[in-house]
Amino acid sequence: MTGLIASIVEAYGELRVSKGRILLSLLGVAFSVFALTTVMSGGQMLEQALKQSVESFGGRPAVLTVQSMGDMGTDGGSGGRATVEDMDRAVLEQFDQMGITERSRDLQGTLRVQTGSGVVAASGRGVDPGWGPMHRVDVLEGRWFADSDEGRLSPAIVVDETLYEKLGRPELGAETVDLVADKGATAPAVVIGVVPANEFAAMGMDATVYISASAADDLPAGNGMEQAARQYLAWVPEESAEEVASQLSARLTDTPTGSYDAYRMDGAGDIEAFRYVRYALMGVAAVILVLGAMGLVNIALVTIRYRVREIGIRRSYGATGLRIFIGVLMESVVATVIAGIVGVTAAVALVKAPFVTEWFHSIGLVDVPPFPTTAVITGLTAATAVGILAGALPAIIATRIKVIDAIRS
Repeated sequence: MTGLIASIVEAYGELRVSKGRILLSLLGVAFSVFALTTVMSGGQMLEQALKQSVESFGGRPAVLTVQSMGDMGTDGGSGGRATVEDMDRAVLEQFDQMGITERSRDLQGTLRVQTGSGVVAASGRGVDPGWGPMHRVDVLEGRWFADSDEGRLSPAIVVDETLYEKLGRPELGAETVDLVADKGATAPAVVIGVVPANEFAAMGMDATVYISASAADDLPAGNGMEQAARQYLAWVPEESAEEVASQLSARLTDTPTGSYDAYRMDGAGDIEAFRYVRYALMGVAAVILVLGAMGLVNIALVTIRYRVREIGIRRSYGATGLRIFIGVLMESVVATVIAGIVGVTAAVALVKAPFVTEWFHSIGLVDVPPFPTTAVITGLTAATAVGILAGALPAIIATRIKVIDAIRS
């Protein structure tokens, strides 16, 4: 250990003496390590952002969708047809029997909201509290639904930021807004949370209102949610998703409210095309790293020619070939490790910069992950490997220098 530390200290001292000769080559190594680390870390974070964006639409792994096969309809309890309460009971009882606790009803219809500038038609979604975690809902202000919201006289709603502005930014959890039904009937509701505007709202085409599924069923007639598409979501372990889906389908094949199908439709698919692009960029960074290593080899070979006397004198004082080899090799390794640290530090500073983080948020990254440790390790490992490869040939040549060569020089 003492010999290794001495070699590192000696190599660092030699680098300080010869810094002018190797500076440009080290800049190339530092830049290539910076590029490699940035591509790896940025690519992993971008992949995570795209994955989260997909999951916000289709659900996290593994969300199962249970949907009616359409062999029976609903009419609110008349005409012998299934009621929404019957459908909920048929499906949710099976969830209970199978021990599925992470679940939600999901109703997709329309709602009309009274604003200061008139009635705004919005995309209505009736959900349970579990729907939010399943879809990585990012609440900008206020909060998401809780079980305690089920018993409110004025139903709780969560709106997107575009609609929230049109409503005049009412005080969350206190002021009421009116949900408008047919024939002028209204139902007061309380805004408890604000979520980011969807892409359609950004273009002025739509707005989004989330409401408790139970409250949606109790709204006045003609509210736009009566004929909403109704399905059920179950969040189960990914490794057992296929088995659970098969069991649910079998259990719900023949119920008093008809047949149901359970299937997986979440955002767990690999983004293969993007991964290939990331691998290609990493290949380009690796090529730059190799070019930097070649430049470092050339500089080291030239430096050895000017150090013949020094190395010969050291041999005359008893330095072994191994000692000379390790000394010359460590000069290259220490140099590239320093360049690697500079490159990795620059990559971390860039990827974690506020403007980069904001950009990741803009493309769908809800939970910003820490800087990938694998990228740091890979960058430093690559720098060390370049130092070993670049220093091996000059070190071998240095071991062949004899005392007589020093005398002649």
